[in-house]
Amino acid sequence: MATIANMCRDFCHKHDISATSPPDLICVTRGPGMAGSLSSSTEFAKGLSVAWNVPLVGVHHMLGHLLTSFLPQQSQQSQLPPPRFPFLSLLCSGGHTMLVLSKSISEHEIIINVSDIAVGDSLDKCARELGMYGNMLGRELESFIKNIPQSEKEEFEAMNVDTRIGNKYKFRLTLPYQTPKNGKFNQDGIQFAFAQFLSNIQEYKKKFYVSDASNSGEFDAKTKRMIAYKTQEFVFDHIIDRINLSLKMHGVRRQADGKFVGVQDFVCSGGVAANTRLREKLFNNLNYEELGQSPLRFHFPDLSLCTDNAIMIGLAGMEIFEKLKLKTDLSFTPLRKWPLNELTSVDSWVGVSDDEIDGVCKY
Repeated sequence: MATIANMCRDFCHKHDISATSPPDLICVTRGPGMAGSLSSSTEFAKGLSVAWNVPLVGVHHMLGHLLTSFLPQQSQQSQLPPPRFPFLSLLCSGGHTMLVLSKSISEHEIIINVSDIAVGDSLDKCARELGMYGNMLGRELESFIKNIPQSEKEEFEAMNVDTRIGNKYKFRLTLPYQTPKNGKFNQDGIQFAFAQFLSNIQEYKKKFYVSDASNSGEFDAKTKRMIAYKTQEFVFDHIIDRINLSLKMHGVRRQADGKFVGVQDFVCSGGVAANTRLREKLFNNLNYEELGQSPLRFHFPDLSLCTDNAIMIGLAGMEIFEKLKLKTDLSFTPLRKWPLNELTSVDSWVGVSDDEIDGVCKY
Protein backbone atom coordinates (compact mmCIF):
# COMPACT_ATOMS: atom_id res chain seq x y z
CA MET A 1 0.00 0.00 0.00
CA ALA A 2 2.85 2.35 0.83
CA THR A 3 4.70 1.66 -2.43
CA ILE A 4 1.97 1.32 -5.07
CA ALA A 5 1.89 5.01 -6.06
CA ASN A 6 5.66 5.28 -6.52
CA MET A 7 5.77 1.97 -8.41
CA CYS A 8 3.01 3.14 -10.74
CA ARG A 9 4.72 6.49 -11.31
CA ASP A 10 8.03 4.82 -12.18
CA PHE A 11 6.30 2.34 -14.51
CA CYS A 12 4.43 5.12 -16.30
CA HIS A 13 7.60 7.15 -16.75
CA LYS A 14 9.44 4.12 -18.14
CA HIS A 15 6.71 3.31 -20.67
CA ASP A 16 5.60 6.86 -21.51
CA ILE A 17 2.12 6.45 -20.02
CA SER A 18 0.25 9.57 -18.98
CA ALA A 19 -3.11 11.29 -19.14
CA THR A 20 -2.36 12.24 -22.75
CA SER A 21 -1.11 8.74 -23.59
CA PRO A 22 -3.08 6.39 -21.31
CA PRO A 23 -3.37 2.62 -21.54
CA ASP A 24 -6.43 1.22 -23.30
CA LEU A 25 -7.62 -0.89 -20.34
CA ILE A 26 -6.94 -1.24 -16.61
CA CYS A 27 -7.08 -4.68 -14.98
CA VAL A 28 -6.95 -5.29 -11.26
CA THR A 29 -7.39 -8.29 -8.97
CA ARG A 30 -10.85 -8.12 -7.38
CA GLY A 31 -10.65 -11.38 -5.43
CA PRO A 32 -10.68 -13.84 -3.87
CA GLY A 33 -8.52 -12.77 -0.96
CA MET A 34 -8.48 -10.56 2.10
CA ALA A 35 -10.64 -7.51 1.44
CA GLY A 36 -8.28 -5.21 3.32
CA SER A 37 -5.33 -6.24 1.18
CA LEU A 38 -7.32 -5.99 -2.05
CA SER A 39 -8.95 -2.65 -1.31
CA SER A 40 -5.84 -0.48 -1.71
CA SER A 41 -5.12 -1.73 -5.22
CA THR A 42 -8.75 -1.76 -6.35
CA GLU A 43 -9.31 1.83 -5.18
CA PHE A 44 -6.07 2.90 -6.82
CA ALA A 45 -7.19 1.25 -10.07
CA LYS A 46 -10.54 3.04 -9.88
CA GLY A 47 -8.71 6.35 -9.56
CA LEU A 48 -6.61 5.64 -12.63
CA SER A 49 -9.70 4.57 -14.57
CA VAL A 50 -11.45 7.85 -13.75
CA ALA A 51 -8.37 10.03 -14.33
CA TRP A 52 -7.52 8.43 -17.67
CA ASN A 53 -11.13 7.73 -18.74
CA VAL A 54 -10.45 4.12 -19.66
CA PRO A 55 -12.48 0.97 -18.80
CA LEU A 56 -11.57 -1.22 -15.83
CA VAL A 57 -11.90 -4.99 -15.36
CA GLY A 58 -11.90 -6.61 -11.91
CA VAL A 59 -10.22 -9.98 -12.38
CA HIS A 60 -10.52 -13.29 -10.55
CA HIS A 61 -7.07 -14.12 -9.14
CA MET A 62 -7.22 -17.83 -10.07
CA LEU A 63 -8.44 -17.10 -13.60
CA GLY A 64 -5.21 -15.18 -14.02
CA HIS A 65 -3.18 -18.23 -13.03
CA LEU A 66 -5.29 -20.48 -15.24
CA LEU A 67 -4.78 -18.37 -18.35
CA THR A 68 -0.99 -17.98 -18.03
CA SER A 69 -0.78 -21.09 -20.21
CA PHE A 70 -2.12 -18.96 -23.09
CA LEU A 71 1.07 -16.89 -23.07
CA PRO A 72 4.05 -17.84 -25.28
CA GLN A 73 6.44 -20.12 -23.39
CA GLN A 74 10.20 -19.58 -23.31
CA SER A 75 10.89 -23.19 -22.31
CA GLN A 76 11.21 -26.32 -24.42
CA GLN A 77 7.42 -26.34 -24.68
CA SER A 78 7.46 -23.15 -26.76
CA GLN A 79 6.27 -25.04 -29.83
CA LEU A 80 3.05 -26.12 -28.13
CA PRO A 81 -0.07 -24.17 -29.10
CA PRO A 82 -2.20 -22.77 -26.25
CA PRO A 83 -4.56 -25.26 -24.59
CA ARG A 84 -7.88 -25.80 -26.31
CA PHE A 85 -11.20 -25.91 -24.49
CA PRO A 86 -12.16 -28.09 -22.74
CA PHE A 87 -9.00 -28.52 -20.69
CA LEU A 88 -8.04 -29.39 -17.11
CA SER A 89 -6.07 -27.12 -14.79
CA LEU A 90 -4.35 -27.89 -11.53
CA LEU A 91 -4.24 -24.53 -9.75
CA CYS A 92 -1.90 -24.84 -6.79
CA SER A 93 -0.69 -21.96 -4.66
CA GLY A 94 -0.39 -20.82 -1.07
CA GLY A 95 -4.09 -20.05 -0.88
CA HIS A 96 -5.77 -22.45 -3.30
CA THR A 97 -5.50 -26.00 -4.56
CA MET A 98 -8.09 -27.17 -7.08
CA LEU A 99 -8.57 -29.17 -10.24
CA VAL A 100 -10.72 -27.22 -12.68
CA LEU A 101 -12.45 -28.24 -15.90
CA SER A 102 -12.60 -25.20 -18.17
CA LYS A 103 -15.02 -25.23 -21.10
CA SER A 104 -14.59 -21.56 -22.05
CA ILE A 105 -13.26 -18.31 -20.61
CA SER A 106 -16.36 -18.05 -18.41
CA GLU A 107 -17.28 -21.72 -17.80
CA HIS A 108 -15.25 -23.40 -15.09
CA GLU A 109 -16.24 -26.41 -13.00
CA ILE A 110 -14.30 -27.17 -9.84
CA ILE A 111 -13.70 -30.93 -9.94
CA ILE A 112 -11.52 -31.20 -6.83
CA ASN A 113 -11.24 -28.58 -4.10
CA VAL A 114 -9.25 -28.57 -0.88
CA SER A 115 -10.87 -29.55 2.40
CA ASP A 116 -8.42 -27.87 4.79
CA ILE A 117 -5.29 -25.91 3.83
CA ALA A 118 -3.76 -25.32 0.40
CA VAL A 119 -0.71 -27.23 -0.76
CA GLY A 120 1.54 -24.16 -0.73
CA ASP A 121 0.50 -23.32 2.82
CA SER A 122 1.18 -26.91 3.87
CA LEU A 123 4.66 -26.98 2.31
CA ASP A 124 5.53 -23.63 3.91
CA LYS A 125 4.44 -24.81 7.35
CA CYS A 126 6.24 -28.14 6.99
CA ALA A 127 9.42 -26.29 6.05
CA ARG A 128 9.07 -24.01 9.06
CA GLU A 129 8.56 -27.03 11.33
CA LEU A 130 11.83 -28.43 9.97
CA GLY A 131 13.62 -25.28 11.07
CA MET A 132 13.62 -23.17 7.90
CA TYR A 133 13.03 -19.45 8.13
CA GLY A 134 12.05 -16.54 5.90
CA ASN A 135 9.61 -16.10 3.05
CA MET A 136 8.83 -18.48 0.18
CA LEU A 137 9.58 -21.48 2.40
CA GLY A 138 8.13 -23.94 -0.11
CA ARG A 139 10.80 -22.85 -2.56
CA GLU A 140 13.46 -23.15 0.14
CA LEU A 141 12.21 -26.66 0.93
CA GLU A 142 12.50 -27.61 -2.75
CA SER A 143 16.09 -26.30 -2.91
CA PHE A 144 16.96 -28.14 0.30
CA ILE A 145 15.67 -31.42 -1.15
CA LYS A 146 17.47 -30.91 -4.47
CA ASN A 147 20.76 -30.70 -2.55
CA ILE A 148 20.28 -34.04 -0.79
CA PRO A 149 22.92 -36.52 -2.04
CA GLN A 150 21.55 -38.94 -4.63
CA SER A 151 22.51 -41.94 -2.53
CA GLU A 152 20.36 -40.65 0.31
CA LYS A 153 17.45 -39.92 -2.01
CA GLU A 154 17.57 -43.53 -3.18
CA GLU A 155 17.68 -44.71 0.43
CA PHE A 156 14.71 -42.54 1.39
CA GLU A 157 12.77 -43.57 -1.72
CA ALA A 158 13.12 -47.24 -0.79
CA MET A 159 11.88 -46.65 2.76
CA ASN A 160 8.44 -47.93 3.68
CA VAL A 161 6.81 -45.35 5.93
CA ASP A 162 3.36 -46.94 5.95
CA THR A 163 4.33 -48.45 9.29
CA ARG A 164 6.97 -47.84 11.94
CA ILE A 165 7.79 -51.55 12.02
CA GLY A 166 11.14 -52.12 10.34
CA ASN A 167 11.50 -48.37 9.79
CA LYS A 168 14.70 -47.24 11.50
CA TYR A 169 13.50 -43.64 11.69
CA LYS A 170 10.06 -44.68 12.97
CA PHE A 171 8.60 -41.92 10.78
CA ARG A 172 5.12 -42.81 9.56
CA LEU A 173 3.38 -41.14 6.63
CA THR A 174 0.27 -42.07 4.65
CA LEU A 175 -1.78 -40.48 1.89
CA PRO A 176 -5.06 -38.80 2.94
CA TYR A 177 -8.35 -40.58 2.17
CA GLN A 178 -6.78 -44.03 1.92
CA THR A 179 -8.00 -45.67 5.14
CA PRO A 180 -11.26 -47.66 5.38
CA LYS A 181 -12.51 -45.13 7.91
CA ASN A 182 -12.21 -42.18 5.54
CA GLY A 183 -12.52 -43.95 2.20
CA LYS A 184 -11.57 -42.26 -1.04
CA PHE A 185 -14.27 -39.59 -0.76
CA ASN A 186 -15.93 -37.43 1.82
CA GLN A 187 -19.45 -36.02 1.70
CA ASP A 188 -18.33 -33.40 -0.85
CA GLY A 189 -16.81 -35.91 -3.27
CA ILE A 190 -13.12 -35.96 -4.20
CA GLN A 191 -11.05 -33.46 -2.25
CA PHE A 192 -7.46 -32.58 -1.52
CA ALA A 193 -6.26 -32.49 2.09
CA PHE A 194 -2.83 -31.25 3.16
CA ALA A 195 -3.07 -30.40 6.88
CA GLN A 196 -2.06 -33.89 7.99
CA PHE A 197 1.44 -33.55 6.55
CA LEU A 198 2.26 -30.81 9.04
CA SER A 199 0.57 -32.78 11.85
CA ASN A 200 2.71 -35.83 11.04
CA ILE A 201 5.92 -33.84 11.50
CA GLN A 202 4.69 -32.18 14.69
CA GLU A 203 3.59 -35.48 16.23
CA TYR A 204 6.81 -37.20 15.23
CA LYS A 205 8.90 -34.44 16.77
CA LYS A 206 6.87 -34.49 19.96
CA LYS A 207 7.02 -38.27 20.34
CA PHE A 208 10.59 -39.00 19.36
CA TYR A 209 12.50 -35.74 19.87
CA VAL A 210 10.92 -33.30 22.30
CA SER A 211 10.22 -36.06 24.84
CA ASP A 212 13.73 -37.49 24.49
CA ALA A 213 16.01 -35.97 27.08
CA SER A 214 19.09 -37.10 25.16
CA ASN A 215 18.60 -34.53 22.38
CA SER A 216 17.72 -30.86 22.03
CA GLY A 217 14.30 -31.44 20.51
CA GLU A 218 15.61 -30.65 17.04
CA PHE A 219 16.00 -33.11 14.19
CA ASP A 220 19.48 -34.35 13.37
CA ALA A 221 20.68 -33.44 9.87
CA LYS A 222 19.92 -36.73 8.12
CA THR A 223 16.52 -37.13 9.75
CA LYS A 224 15.67 -33.61 8.62
CA ARG A 225 16.63 -34.54 5.05
CA MET A 226 14.57 -37.73 5.22
CA ILE A 227 11.44 -35.95 6.51
CA ALA A 228 11.76 -33.19 3.92
CA TYR A 229 12.17 -35.66 1.07
CA LYS A 230 9.38 -38.03 2.08
CA THR A 231 6.96 -35.21 2.91
CA GLN A 232 7.33 -33.45 -0.45
CA GLU A 233 7.01 -36.79 -2.28
CA PHE A 234 3.85 -37.74 -0.40
CA VAL A 235 2.30 -34.28 -0.84
CA PHE A 236 2.70 -34.54 -4.59
CA ASP A 237 1.70 -38.23 -4.62
CA HIS A 238 -1.54 -37.19 -2.92
CA ILE A 239 -2.20 -34.67 -5.71
CA ILE A 240 -1.53 -37.36 -8.34
CA ASP A 241 -3.76 -39.86 -6.53
CA ARG A 242 -6.71 -37.45 -6.38
CA ILE A 243 -6.38 -36.37 -10.01
CA ASN A 244 -6.09 -39.96 -11.24
CA LEU A 245 -9.24 -40.83 -9.30
CA SER A 246 -11.09 -37.98 -11.03
CA LEU A 247 -9.80 -39.13 -14.43
CA LYS A 248 -11.20 -42.58 -13.71
CA MET A 249 -14.57 -41.17 -12.66
CA HIS A 250 -14.99 -38.68 -15.51
CA GLY A 251 -13.02 -40.22 -18.39
CA VAL A 252 -14.06 -42.40 -21.29
CA ARG A 253 -13.80 -45.87 -19.77
CA ARG A 254 -16.77 -48.02 -18.78
CA GLN A 255 -18.68 -46.71 -15.72
CA ALA A 256 -17.12 -43.25 -16.13
CA ASP A 257 -19.55 -40.38 -16.67
CA GLY A 258 -17.70 -38.91 -19.67
CA LYS A 259 -17.37 -35.40 -18.23
CA PHE A 260 -13.77 -35.16 -19.43
CA VAL A 261 -14.47 -36.35 -22.99
CA GLY A 262 -12.57 -34.10 -25.39
CA VAL A 263 -9.93 -33.04 -22.86
CA GLN A 264 -6.48 -33.16 -24.44
CA ASP A 265 -4.64 -30.45 -22.51
CA PHE A 266 -3.54 -30.24 -18.87
CA VAL A 267 -2.39 -26.99 -17.28
CA CYS A 268 -0.49 -26.69 -14.01
CA SER A 269 -0.15 -23.14 -12.71
CA GLY A 270 0.13 -21.16 -9.50
CA GLY A 271 3.08 -20.65 -7.17
CA VAL A 272 3.60 -24.35 -6.39
CA ALA A 273 3.62 -25.12 -10.13
CA ALA A 274 7.15 -23.70 -10.16
CA ASN A 275 8.28 -26.84 -8.30
CA THR A 276 10.13 -28.96 -10.86
CA ARG A 277 9.49 -32.19 -8.94
CA LEU A 278 5.73 -31.63 -9.11
CA ARG A 279 5.98 -31.03 -12.85
CA GLU A 280 7.99 -34.22 -13.29
CA LYS A 281 5.55 -36.33 -11.28
CA LEU A 282 2.51 -34.97 -13.11
CA PHE A 283 4.11 -35.61 -16.49
CA ASN A 284 5.08 -39.18 -15.61
CA ASN A 285 2.25 -40.39 -13.39
CA LEU A 286 -1.12 -39.11 -14.60
CA ASN A 287 -3.25 -41.91 -16.07
CA TYR A 288 -4.07 -40.17 -19.33
CA GLU A 289 -5.36 -43.50 -20.73
CA GLU A 290 -8.57 -42.77 -18.85
CA LEU A 291 -9.18 -39.98 -21.38
CA GLY A 292 -8.34 -42.06 -24.44
CA GLN A 293 -5.18 -43.26 -26.12
CA SER A 294 -3.60 -39.88 -26.92
CA PRO A 295 -1.15 -38.53 -24.31
CA LEU A 296 -2.10 -35.29 -22.59
CA ARG A 297 -0.42 -32.11 -23.72
CA PHE A 298 1.08 -30.58 -20.57
CA HIS A 299 1.33 -26.83 -20.19
CA PHE A 300 3.61 -25.48 -17.48
CA PRO A 301 3.94 -21.67 -17.44
CA ASP A 302 7.41 -20.18 -17.36
CA LEU A 303 8.71 -20.18 -13.80
CA SER A 304 8.63 -16.38 -13.68
CA LEU A 305 4.87 -16.46 -14.35
CA CYS A 306 3.93 -19.10 -11.78
CA THR A 307 3.87 -16.79 -8.79
CA ASP A 308 1.43 -13.85 -8.55
CA ASN A 309 2.18 -11.28 -11.23
CA ALA A 310 0.60 -8.41 -13.12
CA ILE A 311 0.94 -10.09 -16.52
CA MET A 312 -1.53 -12.83 -15.67
CA ILE A 313 -4.11 -10.34 -14.36
CA GLY A 314 -3.71 -8.18 -17.47
CA LEU A 315 -4.17 -11.16 -19.77
CA ALA A 316 -7.27 -12.38 -17.92
CA GLY A 317 -8.75 -8.89 -17.94
CA MET A 318 -8.22 -8.52 -21.69
CA GLU A 319 -9.84 -11.91 -22.32
CA ILE A 320 -12.88 -10.93 -20.24
CA PHE A 321 -13.16 -7.58 -22.02
CA GLU A 322 -12.68 -8.88 -25.57
CA LYS A 323 -14.24 -12.37 -25.42
CA LEU A 324 -16.99 -11.90 -22.83
CA LYS A 325 -17.58 -8.22 -23.65
CA LEU A 326 -17.64 -7.26 -19.99
CA LYS A 327 -16.07 -4.57 -17.83
CA THR A 328 -16.49 -3.72 -14.14
CA ASP A 329 -18.61 -0.89 -12.81
CA LEU A 330 -16.62 1.48 -10.59
CA SER A 331 -18.95 0.86 -7.66
CA PHE A 332 -17.52 -2.66 -7.21
CA THR A 333 -15.96 -3.84 -3.96
CA PRO A 334 -13.32 -6.53 -3.40
CA LEU A 335 -14.56 -10.10 -3.00
CA ARG A 336 -13.14 -12.11 -0.12
CA LYS A 337 -14.77 -15.26 -1.51
CA TRP A 338 -15.37 -15.71 -5.20
CA PRO A 339 -15.81 -19.27 -6.49
CA LEU A 340 -14.26 -19.67 -9.93
CA ASN A 341 -17.42 -21.40 -11.15
CA GLU A 342 -19.31 -18.16 -10.38
CA LEU A 343 -17.05 -15.93 -12.43
CA THR A 344 -19.73 -13.84 -14.13
CA SER A 345 -22.55 -14.21 -11.60
CA VAL A 346 -21.20 -11.67 -9.10
CA ASP A 347 -22.33 -8.05 -9.12
CA SER A 348 -20.89 -5.04 -10.96
CA TRP A 349 -20.33 -6.61 -14.39
CA VAL A 350 -21.33 -4.26 -17.20
CA GLY A 351 -21.68 -5.18 -20.86
CA VAL A 352 -19.56 -3.28 -23.37
CA SER A 353 -20.42 -2.47 -26.97
CA ASP A 354 -18.53 -3.59 -30.03
CA ASP A 355 -17.54 0.05 -30.62
CA GLU A 356 -15.92 0.26 -27.17
CA ILE A 357 -14.10 -3.02 -27.73
CA ASP A 358 -12.92 -1.84 -31.15
CA GLY A 359 -11.67 1.37 -29.54
CA VAL A 360 -9.61 -0.54 -26.99
CA CYS A 361 -8.39 -3.20 -29.45
CA LYS A 362 -7.62 -0.75 -32.27
CA TYR A 363 -3.92 -1.58 -32.08
